[in-house]
Amino acid sequence: MKQFISFSGGVESSTMCVLFGNKADAIFSDTGFEHKEIYDRLDLVEKWVQEFHRKDFKIYCIKAQQKYDGIVYDNLIDYIKAKKYYPGFQRRFCTKEFKIKPIDNFLEQFKDKGVELMIGLNADEIDQRTGNHGNKKFVNYSYPLADNGLSRYACIAILKKFDLYPQFPPYMQRGGCIGCYYKSKKEYEAMALLNPEEFKIVEDLENDIQDKREDFFSIHQGIRMKQIRESVENMLFKPEDIYPVVNNATRCGVFCNR
Repeated sequence: MKQFISFSGGVESSTMCVLFGNKADAIFSDTGFEHKEIYDRLDLVEKWVQEFHRKDFKIYCIKAQQKYDGIVYDNLIDYIKAKKYYPGFQRRFCTKEFKIKPIDNFLEQFKDKGVELMIGLNADEIDQRTGNHGNKKFVNYSYPLADNGLSRYACIAILKKFDLYPQFPPYMQRGGCIGCYYKSKKEYEAMALLNPEEFKIVEDLENDIQDKREDFFSIHQGIRMKQIRESVENMLFKPEDIYPVVNNATRCGVFCNR
């Protein structure tokens, strides 16, 4: 039976690679809407397991082939633009169409021999075994962290021991998707401040999917991305604000203003 680890880049899936990379490869479903840190982590974890366990370990990076209006899309951004419809709490097609289905389709090639997919639920989440995954009869969905009593705290300790604990920025508290509707206002503010390039992707996407309604559709609870960006920009010093202050500052000696 072929074994795979469902990899997201987070604590639990990284821990499974550390513990079970000696016998299983990993699968990552790429929406094309992920933070750069996630792609960097794919390389980091894959290289670590290759050095620690086996050289032929691989993280399979797969993409969706989702059709809309006769056109096939392999990334979530273009798919959202085509539909002019954003995923949300009641319409989580991003997870279903761009995470679960691509993995199910990938695993189809092993249906004759059977396949095991390791899901990263920890012991604290033992009651959530229905999980966010497909339900293929030929797939054995397993929960090795929960079955071995490994809590999130234990997973973090393992990763820190091997210097693999993910130090993600504050705007990635809720996963690796750039425009996740689960992100809080503070996370979007942090992204606008710390990563304006990726924030612009979300802001542009929000603008692209507007229709002729009088009410502007917003990704985050009635607050436009433009408003979030502008509020963050107003909190910052601008060059024309900084230099006059520096040049006119009281000179306090060699350690303060030289």
